[in-house]
Amino acid sequence: MTDKKDSRTTKTSSKRPAKKEPSSTPKAAKKTVSKTTANKKTEAKKNASENVKKRSIGRKLWSIFWKLTLAGIVAMSLYLIYLDAKVTRQFEGNKWQLPAQVYARAMTFYPGQFLSSDEVIWELKRLSYSSVNKISRTGQYIKGPDSIKIYRREFDFYDGFEQASEIELRFAGQKLATIKDKFGRRVNSARLEPVQIARIGNDSKQDREFVPLDKFPPMLKDTLLVVEDQNFYKHHGVSVWSIMRALYSNIKAGRTVQGGSTLTQQLAKNIYLTRERTLVRKFNEALIALILDYRYSKDQILEAYLNEVYLGQSYNQGVHGMGLASDFYFSKPVDELEFDQIALLVAMVKGPSYYNPRRYSERTMERRDLVLRLMVENQLIDTREYRAALKRPITVSPMKDSITKSYPGYLELVDRELKKLLPDQEVLDAGVRVFTYFDLQKQAAMEEAIANSLPYLEKRSTTEQLEAAMISVNVEKGGVSALVAGRDPRFLGFNRVLDTKRNIGSLVKPAVYLTALSSPNYNLATLLDDSPLQVTNEQGKVWQPENFDRQFRGMLPLYKAFSQSINIPAVNLGLDVGVDNVADTLNKLGVKEQIDHYPSLLLGALEMSSFEVAQLYTTLAADGEYRALTSISAMTDSVGSVLYSHKVQSQPRFAKDAMYMTKYAMKRVTKDGTAKRLNAHFPSIQLAGKTGTSNDLRDSWFAGFDQNTVTVAWLGRDDNKSTGLTGSVGALEAYIRYLKPLNPQAIADTRPASIRWAFINELTGKQAPPGCGKVIQLPLRVSEFEPRPSCQR
Repeated sequence: MTDKKDSRTTKTSSKRPAKKEPSSTPKAAKKTVSKTTANKKTEAKKNASENVKKRSIGRKLWSIFWKLTLAGIVAMSLYLIYLDAKVTRQFEGNKWQLPAQVYARAMTFYPGQFLSSDEVIWELKRLSYSSVNKISRTGQYIKGPDSIKIYRREFDFYDGFEQASEIELRFAGQKLATIKDKFGRRVNSARLEPVQIARIGNDSKQDREFVPLDKFPPMLKDTLLVVEDQNFYKHHGVSVWSIMRALYSNIKAGRTVQGGSTLTQQLAKNIYLTRERTLVRKFNEALIALILDYRYSKDQILEAYLNEVYLGQSYNQGVHGMGLASDFYFSKPVDELEFDQIALLVAMVKGPSYYNPRRYSERTMERRDLVLRLMVENQLIDTREYRAALKRPITVSPMKDSITKSYPGYLELVDRELKKLLPDQEVLDAGVRVFTYFDLQKQAAMEEAIANSLPYLEKRSTTEQLEAAMISVNVEKGGVSALVAGRDPRFLGFNRVLDTKRNIGSLVKPAVYLTALSSPNYNLATLLDDSPLQVTNEQGKVWQPENFDRQFRGMLPLYKAFSQSINIPAVNLGLDVGVDNVADTLNKLGVKEQIDHYPSLLLGALEMSSFEVAQLYTTLAADGEYRALTSISAMTDSVGSVLYSHKVQSQPRFAKDAMYMTKYAMKRVTKDGTAKRLNAHFPSIQLAGKTGTSNDLRDSWFAGFDQNTVTVAWLGRDDNKSTGLTGSVGALEAYIRYLKPLNPQAIADTRPASIRWAFINELTGKQAPPGCGKVIQLPLRVSEFEPRPSCQR
């Protein structure tokens, strides 16, 4: 209806003329009001639209915010899980790559031992024991006229832990008479802890000696906490107040003047992070510190810190941990530190390079004295102790030789054996302790002998560029006790003991004579022919051996041909018993390589290293029992579990009577044979040995032994030119100088039941009564012995 009415109205109005109406104010106002209302509506709509948009943006921003927050929480959670796994895996596993610690043999004592008090004092000094008037703690000794009282340190040997204890050694001349404990009771045996001779590092370039927390002196732990982190046992790994205090001080100074890190944070940085100074690193440091504090006890964290803290540099290896630092700076275990020494180590924590006592003694002393003041202020020490410590100068031990300079020849042997016994590098990096047969006194004597003998021989014989190789072996164990690989004992390079192979010359002759004496057809009195000789081989080549002095002696007894090292009788004898049998004897003595069966073998045309010769002569010295040579006696892991223990396996390879006669002949070598100079220097000590010289005097050899030790010395030139030295002039000189500072024990062979002593006529080689011409008493087989021999001239 409305629509129709409106349309009619429209039509009518269109026919009538429009009337002009005067404008009036009410109508204009009406239009204005209408426009205003429309504008308001438009604005309202616009505002509403904008509000909708704002609410939409707000909702979107809020959505993004909580999503980002959730993502951040998830990311942080995942990162914390990652950090937690990383921290626990390393903290509970092998925190560090620990160096392999190599020890010398432990000096062992037992009543009746052939041992002088001077040898014991020498060893105590190498172990940094202090000579005192009254013993108060471990690491001290008192020297009496014929006794030594020692407060021995505790030590975890591979065969068991031994507590610290007081012992008294009493001597009778060159022998140890009795051993007593602190209560005066006699004991059957005792030993000192071994000297550590090397620490074989790894790729980490870090060196440390792990010490359990209970082995650190309480004074050291308390001092460290007083200086570095007084609230260590109160905070949760991070101290907010310390950080704020440090931040305020740094902002005020305009530079970094104070740190706010706790010990836990320092540990986190040292083990898990780098030393860069960034906010990211500090953030990670705080997170790891919180994880450490949550996961582990305060004592576990403190133990790790004490073993991790960096305290200096030893050549290319960083010195980490208070245990190693104690030895590095004071040559003593950490539990023997004095108050001033504890203060010095704690003082160096702030900056071991800046407070290096070997370079900056003044500033280091100021820092040490500050720590001492904090110690007395916190009642860790009393005033009297503080004043006494304050007066002490800073005294540190000289820098020890690096691994590249300390006994490199011997350690090369140890390293080769380690790779065979423990091929797993992870095991080696876990703090393996290697116990060796290394004898410091023998090594020192050997190094001095070479240092003095080579210049003397070069001057005397007008030769030059002499080189040397020398090795000593413990007969009972087959353990290598000393080794010098060249003229310069500290040179890390070519090892002449292990790798130089030269013709051994007359050192082969004991094998020739042992082969013969193992047969019932020969004894020490058997006459041998020393006449011109020619040998033609299968190819028709003629070999004509000669004696060194170009002389011939006719018939002479076997023992004399041996002791005088005469060539022709040895060749005749070797040809009689068979070159192949001599080669077999050499293999039984310890030569592992295949040997060519040429007649020239009988005069030493066989190349061997000094180490291989030592193996051969160790079997001779051990009465024909083969014992494989080794440098390592045992190995343990970082917690003391035995990884390897050397079990001496003696293999009897020769008859006792043949060995007894052979050793007798070798004793005659040192009494009136080619090595008789030994008798002049050691007239009351029975020694045995053999000289050796190769063609054109290129190689000078001596292999000798006393009751306990076999030693092989070689002198020559690297270019294989003549030295002008025989074995009795060159190598023997080095051996004599080596024995001089030692305490060699005379050989005391036990005569087997199959041997009797008998008088022998040297001209006939037959048993004879005393007075029947020129007779000599020699060991003879019971089967050949005549109770009442007749005189045959």
